[in-house]
Amino acid sequence: MAQRFARLLGVLSVFALIPVGCIEPEGTSTVNTPSLDDSKEKPILAEYLAYHQDQGLLADLSIADIHFVPHSCYLSGAGEARLERYAELLASTGGTLNYDTRVRDKTLIEARLNTAKAFLAKAFPSDHDIDVISGMPGGRGMVATEAIGGQAVAREPEARGTAYNFGSAGGSSSGG
Repeated sequence: MAQRFARLLGVLSVFALIPVGCIEPEGTSTVNTPSLDDSKEKPILAEYLAYHQDQGLLADLSIADIHFVPHSCYLSGAGEARLERYAELLASTGGTLNYDTRVRDKTLIEARLNTAKAFLAKAFPSDHDIDVISGMPGGRGMVATEAIGGQAVAREPEARGTAYNFGSAGGSSSGG
C-alpha cells in the first residue's frame, strides 16, 4: 500500500510541475534580435548592442552554409536577414563578402554565390557593388599565441590570472 501511495504521489507531482515548466518568464527576449511584433517594446540595450553586432559583421564580411537551405541554392531565413543587413551596411561603400563553405560541389557553390549576389542587388539598390566570392572570412583571425593561451585556459578548472600573459616566460608580468 505504501508503494502504491509513493508511486501515485510521484505521478501527481510530475503532472503538477508540467504547467510550471511551460510558463515563459517575462523579459526573456534576446537583446539584439529584432522583435517580430512591432507593438512590443524593445529592450533598453538593443539600440546600443545593434552597433556592436554591426561592427562584428563588418569585421567578418562573410556568409556560410548555415545561411542557405541545406543541399540547395536558396537562402534560409538567417541568410536573408544577414544579407539584408550587409546590403544596408555596405550600400554607401560597396565591398566583398566571403562565402566560407565546406561544400565541394562546384555548381552548388556557384549557384549560391549567384543567389547571394542577386539578393544583395535587390535588397538595397546602390551605385556601389557588393561582390560575393568563395573564401575565408575577412576578420583578423587569431594569433597563434592567443589560440594556445585559450587552449591552456580551457584545460584549467578555473581561469588563471597569468594565462593570457604572452609577453614573458613563465606567465610573470614584465612590469613595463
